[in-house]
Amino acid sequence: MYECPLCKRDNACAISNGKNPESCWCMNVQIPSQLLECASNRETCICQTCVDE
Repeated sequence: MYECPLCKRDNACAISNGKNPESCWCMNVQIPSQLLECASNRETCICQTCVDE
């Protein structure tokens, strides 16, 4: 399990789970720039819950 750098929950990343990148939930959403800045020096993706909130 790869965790979200913001909330530490499972980020459900398709790539980290060995799946095709195009199948990842993040390919169909726009992630706010403020969240990207918060996680810019992290190695894992933000989760969908943090993006939705």
